[in-house]
Amino acid sequence: MISGQQRRRSSISGGLFVTISRAVVRYEAMHQRLYGRRQDTLANEDDNHGGLGIVPGSRARSRRAERRLSPRFWQAVSRIAELAAVYALVVAGRMYAVTHWKLTSGDVIEYNTYAQAFWLGHPPLHQLPVEYPPLAIIPFSLTLLPPLKDIQTVFSLWMAAIIVVGYAGFLRFSTRRRGLIYLLYLLVGSNAVLTARFDIVPALITLAALWATERKRFVLAYLLLAAGILLKLYPAFLLPIVMIAHWQAVRATYPTAIRWRAGVRALVAFVRRDPAVRAVASGAALCVGVVALVFAAAIAVAGGAALSGFTYASDRPLQIESTPATLLWLGTLVGIPAHPEFSFVSLNMVGPLDVALKPLSAVALVVGCLVVYWGQMRHRLTVGQAVLACLCAVMVTNKIFSPQYIIWVLPIVAAVEGFSLLWVAIGFLTTLDFPIVYGLRAPIWDSPFSWQFMPVIAARNLLLLYVTLRAMLRRPHRRPASLPSADGEGGQMLLHTDSDSAPIATR
Repeated sequence: MISGQQRRRSSISGGLFVTISRAVVRYEAMHQRLYGRRQDTLANEDDNHGGLGIVPGSRARSRRAERRLSPRFWQAVSRIAELAAVYALVVAGRMYAVTHWKLTSGDVIEYNTYAQAFWLGHPPLHQLPVEYPPLAIIPFSLTLLPPLKDIQTVFSLWMAAIIVVGYAGFLRFSTRRRGLIYLLYLLVGSNAVLTARFDIVPALITLAALWATERKRFVLAYLLLAAGILLKLYPAFLLPIVMIAHWQAVRATYPTAIRWRAGVRALVAFVRRDPAVRAVASGAALCVGVVALVFAAAIAVAGGAALSGFTYASDRPLQIESTPATLLWLGTLVGIPAHPEFSFVSLNMVGPLDVALKPLSAVALVVGCLVVYWGQMRHRLTVGQAVLACLCAVMVTNKIFSPQYIIWVLPIVAAVEGFSLLWVAIGFLTTLDFPIVYGLRAPIWDSPFSWQFMPVIAARNLLLLYVTLRAMLRRPHRRPASLPSADGEGGQMLLHTDSDSAPIATR
């Protein structure tokens, strides 16, 4: 006889078997619905039973194929969910900035005005933005799509989507850890202006040019640099870096020595035949030609207004957040007069020393870039380190340093250096300056009278000067390409290479 305990065991095992069987049936039905194979399987079974014969193992092969495809499906779902979470995080950051810091939308209104004048003016396509390069009209036009009244929200959502594209680029060409660092830097250092300005567009185009250069896709790098120059001008300082990397890559394939004592004719003949010279000259001509062609078209359409970006920048005084303006403020501590002035829709610092500081800042900019180019030519700086050092030199020596300019360099810092407390501090001080200290007084031209205003800017600029010198003068740390990266994701060395690990990455 069967005891009660045996009956309970058999009933439990029977129930467990039924539950598992039902789960397996539901699992198979779900996969058949997902991949659309249920009807094909039934049709094949009907044909086989209709006289064609049963194909041995056909259903087992179909199930194995479904199991092989299912990880890809769930990987795609998880990637979409990750990007959606990043988008929600950026939008939440913008909502926090608007509600807690009470930011205005003056720049976005200006973008919208330029876009309407260009597309809807009389005649259309003839009024280009003032103080911006010609292609800046493309991100400005996003304020019209869709044509809603709340242009600030429309533009912010577009910029948030572009930030997500940048994060997806990190997942593809770098690592997830550095992608998260990229988000951290942007939210800490530029949350107030991140989606209210279009600077993230040229910043990510510059980052894409860096990735293309590291992978020896030089034609793409030159074209991306041209696009960046036509959006914001500052990527022009990076053209020599791409040319040097291109020269070194071709020279590694075709090593030749220049004989300087061979005479002028021999040198000219050598230059004409040298593959490195031809390759670099062709790439530089491509970049410069695209920029010149677009500017020529802009001049033909809008006249001299197409060059207003150059004249407007040259006429501006020392912007109050720039390093030269900090030197003016430090001069007041020893009795040299200087005072803030609101002009060119920004706060500036003027005084007797600004006549000398403006040309000196231009000289410092040129010298800093030349030092970077020389360090790269001497193989002391990798491509990524040269791009980072050059952008830092541009920012720290420029007579204009608006809060959104920090966006230019933060994606590059994440890609080249990864996490750095110094850069977190620089970003924090930038946000502390604007909008927090700026908001202590109203209107904006009264902000410099807060005692915290200039010390915060001076501390930020001092840290920025330090990281600039460190980036320009340090030697790269090299490690074998076969070792995993510091981010713990070294399994895709042929797909991506950290910028601080090799002068030029593999394809």
